[in-house]
Amino acid sequence: MRQNDMNAKSSETKSVGKTLAILSTFTPTSPIQRTSDIAAKLGMSISTVSRHLNTLFDAGFLGRDEKTGCYHLGIRILELAGVATQESEVYRYSYAELHKVAFEHNVHCHMAIPHEEDIIHLISAQSESTKALFMPMGHRQPMYCTAMGRAILAYLPHNKALDILKMSELKKRTEYTKVTVKEIEQELDRTRRRGYCIIREELSQNKASIAAPIFDRYREPIAAISVSTSMSALNNPEREKELIKVVRSASNKISGMLGYFPC
Repeated sequence: MRQNDMNAKSSETKSVGKTLAILSTFTPTSPIQRTSDIAAKLGMSISTVSRHLNTLFDAGFLGRDEKTGCYHLGIRILELAGVATQESEVYRYSYAELHKVAFEHNVHCHMAIPHEEDIIHLISAQSESTKALFMPMGHRQPMYCTAMGRAILAYLPHNKALDILKMSELKKRTEYTKVTVKEIEQELDRTRRRGYCIIREELSQNKASIAAPIFDRYREPIAAISVSTSMSALNNPEREKELIKVVRSASNKISGMLGYFPC
């Protein structure tokens, strides 16, 4: 490759990297941003950021408020998210099942997949009385203190699960959050023995979740589903048994549709 071609390729790679870095600054806590906000975050010049923002805006990946000049994610992002989810078997099989569970048992249901040390919510199915528990698609939560996260961690190879815990910022979310590796590993062992995970007030006060993993045809945990409810609901033994049965049944059904069969 000629030197000029190599320089052009390097410049193009750097440009793509800057564009992706700019898109990555849009988060649930920063959904709307000014050019100067992004420039400050990334240590780039305002002119450089402005050039990339205009490119993203013209392509539909960003929207812009003409009155304030602030940017937000555009409709093209939603289109790509739709393509990604429809191509995902676990999403398609989970969607109808979770909405059925939410309606029939008056609970809020979630489905999430693992990414690095977090889980990313893909589905949030609500009943009429659980709207306050809604989680938008793409919402991230740590694996170590969530029911779905632990349901996945419990079935990963031990070394891989340990690496994830070491990467995680193990901090107290409530007074009940388990933050030592030893405590969490004990919970993972309990999850494997029971086949499901229960979190009580570790992520937020007065909230509880029951989760079970979803396995693919290779017997790998690729996702998890959960039901979220109040602590008072799980203080009723009959209600707890009902929800455990519902979650395990739904996770087994989805896993089966993905080609998983227990040993």
